[in-house]
Amino acid sequence: MVSTSAGLAFAAVNFLAMVEVAQYMLGDSAWIAILTAGVLCLMAAAVFSELTGMRPSAAGIRLWTRLGISDRFSLGFTLLYLVTVLAVIAADSFVLAAAIHAGIPAIPGVVWILMFLTLVLLVNLRGVRPAGLLEDATTFALLASLVLVTAVALARGGFRLTTPLAVGPPGNFLQAVALGVFIYVGFEWVTPLAEEVTDQRSLPRGMFLALGVIGVAFAGFSLAMTHFVPQRVLARTLIPQLLVGRTALGAVGFWWMLAVTAVTAITTFNGSFVSASRLLYALARERSLPRSLGRLNLHFVPHRALWILWMVSVSMALVVFWSGAYRLLINAGATLEALMYVVAAWAVIGLRRRESGAARPFRFGRGTLGPWATIVVFLGLAAGAATSSTEVPLPSVPWTAVLLAVLALGAVAYVRLGPPAHPPPTQRRPPPA
Repeated sequence: MVSTSAGLAFAAVNFLAMVEVAQYMLGDSAWIAILTAGVLCLMAAAVFSELTGMRPSAAGIRLWTRLGISDRFSLGFTLLYLVTVLAVIAADSFVLAAAIHAGIPAIPGVVWILMFLTLVLLVNLRGVRPAGLLEDATTFALLASLVLVTAVALARGGFRLTTPLAVGPPGNFLQAVALGVFIYVGFEWVTPLAEEVTDQRSLPRGMFLALGVIGVAFAGFSLAMTHFVPQRVLARTLIPQLLVGRTALGAVGFWWMLAVTAVTAITTFNGSFVSASRLLYALARERSLPRSLGRLNLHFVPHRALWILWMVSVSMALVVFWSGAYRLLINAGATLEALMYVVAAWAVIGLRRRESGAARPFRFGRGTLGPWATIVVFLGLAAGAATSSTEVPLPSVPWTAVLLAVLALGAVAYVRLGPPAHPPPTQRRPPPA
């Protein structure tokens, strides 16, 4: 659970997200915004821990919001939630292509995108256990590499920092924290695996531990990045992690961080495919999506859902690769993730009222202060992320808000015109891992 939760957030695009966070901060103080975002995400983890303790399900967010809010709203927002997964995959593919092209310019970036996405698809088709083993190996190798490169880079500079505590104007700090939430995007995507774990207590524990792992690793790396790479260089580069690696260990560090970038892509693609395919499977099982997506192969894997995810991910990755609109996806992903935490807290409040006597192995506080605080905090962060500059194609247009409005209209149209939602029929579910 720790490796899957952390691995989903260990995305290669996080290196560019750290650059965007640093642009709102002063000097080498981006780590403050990243850790602040992590502390705030603890509230979201508490919300998801209560929900998954009450109703462990592959269709977690769909089930919780349907029971705690309403059926139509639940289906529409669940479809938007899937967009976050696809946005991270597409943005991560862009970073992967840019990084490998910097080291191996003879092979086009498109080839690497197709190769990595196809590799992860084939592993996932073999079942949840091979996918889990891949996630374990890649996540912990990535964590060790980030910590080591950070320590070596700071040691070479004598651990002397310039402005590590300079926060800057409150408005800039708010937007930096809002974008910092994107670095943690995906830690809660582990909840669709609730039906496939043998110990339900491992899920909330895994999420809380994963947040600590993510915060320490990326806050430390951002400290090294902003200290050794000038702001003007960060603003123009697509490979800040390779520059830090070269600063720390020369050519060895460059190639090492190139390998780390490839590993982050594998963890993100793999974890996203594992979780999103189970969510599609659950939606098909209740007939909110075509029933064919709910079919399992011999390894109890929703193979048709995986193929759909692969095709959509490849298409979106190629669009981002040729357009370069990765910042738009970072901002949209951060906004949707913050709104997801708002909706989850809203569902907790609704279930506290409608199912007050239900068993809650984990409870986020005695009253509703915790869920309400989560709603207020992440509504503010969603507003900050939605109004952040994307610089494509016109900086003055709030393209993030425009994109989210279009997606929301599409979700509403599907809910009203698509197949009606039904309670999930009795059906064999995938066995525990």
